[in-house]
Amino acid sequence: MNRVEVLAACARITRREARNFYYGLKLLPAREALALYAVYAWMRVLDDLADDPARSAGLRHAELDRFERSTLAVLARDVPWDGAIETRRFEGADAREHAVLAGLAYVVSEHAIDADDILDAIQGQRMDLDPCVYETWEETRIYCDRVAGSVGRVCLDVWGAREGADDGHAREFSTTRGIAFQLVNILRDLREDHGRGRCYLPADELRANGISIDDLVAWRDDARCTRFMQIQCARAERLFAETTPLEGLVSRAAVPTLAAMSEIYRRILRRIARDPRQALARRVRLSGFEKFSIALRARLGFLGARG
Repeated sequence: MNRVEVLAACARITRREARNFYYGLKLLPAREALALYAVYAWMRVLDDLADDPARSAGLRHAELDRFERSTLAVLARDVPWDGAIETRRFEGADAREHAVLAGLAYVVSEHAIDADDILDAIQGQRMDLDPCVYETWEETRIYCDRVAGSVGRVCLDVWGAREGADDGHAREFSTTRGIAFQLVNILRDLREDHGRGRCYLPADELRANGISIDDLVAWRDDARCTRFMQIQCARAERLFAETTPLEGLVSRAAVPTLAAMSEIYRRILRRIARDPRQALARRVRLSGFEKFSIALRARLGFLGARG
């Protein structure tokens, strides 16, 4: 695969499988958009390797190890972004994996991303390889940081902080915004995750509300289940509110993208909060038209820093 084919493949994967992000990412200048299509495509393949229901846990462990070795080679620049990338085959990689690994090599060559954030994302997926229950919010937050806070930091590395902005604050807020996104994903995917033996929501908070995850998914006590879901939705809203300064810290070119992605996720969150019982029964989505409208408003400057 040559350069054009690699980046086009990454863009297709992002458009098809990460649509909530794609509508925002395409608002970026071409150089930054291509880089983040590659990052999100790499994340999508990583997630699929950890989640593949056709493979045993042992095989998924082995596949993730293999993918990590190829990723480490990219991060170490053992696989440089040059003519050699077009013909080199990564260990055991099919065409889709080869495209995203080559795309990551492009990102590494063009942007000063922190390799630890890429490795954090892999460790986050390792947490998904076996049935999991998190006892406290702090444990849930660690998971969210690895699988999504890491993405927020990589995005910041690609689009950059605004001139004169405090980079430390920008990274902190990017991390927290990513965690907010992931908490929305958790609330949206409760039933699906439960079917896989996973419960990301804090077990101690479920007990404090007098329910179990089985009770919640079956919605056995309307008052208690509603109260618990409202508490979780309120936490996600607080995380978004805490990161309000972020739009003023990132590069101006990135503001429409950040605003669009955040608006999409906040609308999903508010639909869950409005009727959590129905949200568990049916996965909450926005239509393509809604996401297009949000992206258009962001491009025109009608979305920005919000409380």
